[in-house]
Amino acid sequence: MGPTPTRARWAIGSGVRNLSTRRYSLSQATEQLFTLPTLHTPIPTPRRAGEQTNPAMPAADPPAAADAAADEGAPAHAPTPRPPRPLALASALPFWFYLAAAVSLVALLLPRISPASSSPAPLPPLLRGHLASGSVLKLDPAPGLFAVTSRPGGGGGTAHRVLILPGLAAGSFSFRRVLSLLSSRGVLAAALDLPGQGLSPAPPAAPAPARTSVLREIMDRGVFHAFEHLVQTGEVPYQEEPAAPPAPAPHAPAEAAETVARAVEALGMAPVHLVLHDSALAAGAAFASANPGAVRSVTLVDATASLPAFPAAVFDVPVLGRLVLRVPALFRGLVRLCCARGMGAEEAEAHRAAMRGEGRAQGVIEAWKAMNHSFQLEEWRGSSDEVRRLPMMVLWSGSWSDTWIDEGKKVVAALPDAKFVYHSGGRWPQEDASEEISGLIAEFVTSSEEASGGRIE
Repeated sequence: MGPTPTRARWAIGSGVRNLSTRRYSLSQATEQLFTLPTLHTPIPTPRRAGEQTNPAMPAADPPAAADAAADEGAPAHAPTPRPPRPLALASALPFWFYLAAAVSLVALLLPRISPASSSPAPLPPLLRGHLASGSVLKLDPAPGLFAVTSRPGGGGGTAHRVLILPGLAAGSFSFRRVLSLLSSRGVLAAALDLPGQGLSPAPPAAPAPARTSVLREIMDRGVFHAFEHLVQTGEVPYQEEPAAPPAPAPHAPAEAAETVARAVEALGMAPVHLVLHDSALAAGAAFASANPGAVRSVTLVDATASLPAFPAAVFDVPVLGRLVLRVPALFRGLVRLCCARGMGAEEAEAHRAAMRGEGRAQGVIEAWKAMNHSFQLEEWRGSSDEVRRLPMMVLWSGSWSDTWIDEGKKVVAALPDAKFVYHSGGRWPQEDASEEISGLIAEFVTSSEEASGGRIE
């Protein structure tokens, strides 16, 4: 007769309790083993009687045994991962250190890459030919301006007269083809490089304010003169006089307009049809306001008072500006990116050579800093009856960017009575759309003269 179910259940329960007791004893022994101090000598493993020791087999690894014991007892737990190390300020210091070291090294080696020679570098053929076609007008007071004139074939004194003021860093060189195309249409065209830009000489530096030397006065008048002066006037002697206000920069729009007026008088071209490109807007507007009888019409070619196409800010960075001027590929890429996408390598090299002239890069930077950012086209248009009656045309790039097209819409809103035409060129259309804009200018000048009822005698 087999065991009853009650006895079977009792036997199974006893076996489970014995197994649990043995597992608990094994786990407790393992825990006590690893709480002892770590010894350099391995703990011998007891072996049963009659069991042979295999010398080829290494002793059991205590951590492995502990893991095995833990697996047999409580459930296994994965080790807690170390939290990520927080980023400290010291981790960023090596990057900035190496960056500063690299920039300093470039600044030290850059003057030695192309050492300055006693003779200036030869001008590119395009720029040399343009320089030969014009001349520097010696004006009083200085500075002088470089002017180039293109006269129509066959002579005649009744040709329409157009005066072009190029924008920042563009120079009269960029309008060389426009001048030639205008003269082929019977227009007397001239272009002026504004002070310190293009091929115009750098304006003379302002004299440093005179400073009184206290030691020199004491040596000349004596020590006791100070006490006498204090008793008589009650003022402390030997005080430095307050510095006089600085003279206005010749690159500022108002001063540039005065220089343009003297140049127009020297050329004998008045009255003129004024063409203002890019940042020359403020200077040309000031010239038209101050000399209303010398202007017959105004044409704006992508003109703006505060958003010039040429990135002068790049050249205001000491190392970066010099690097761009020294490397032709960098300068060419910058001009194509910001001014005219279709500019050729020879034209870009001529512009770079013009910028590398003595004081030219600094002149462009100073002109950029002196721009009149508060100029409002709408306010200028309504500033006087003479300005309000001037015929106006706006030529604007319709393919440069959506942002630039939006700027053109602002000009349309400010000049609702002006003729507005989109052209296919860039911010410097005189370089990549010279045929198109020269035809538009000649047509507008002719229609303005016909509307005014006469020609210029």
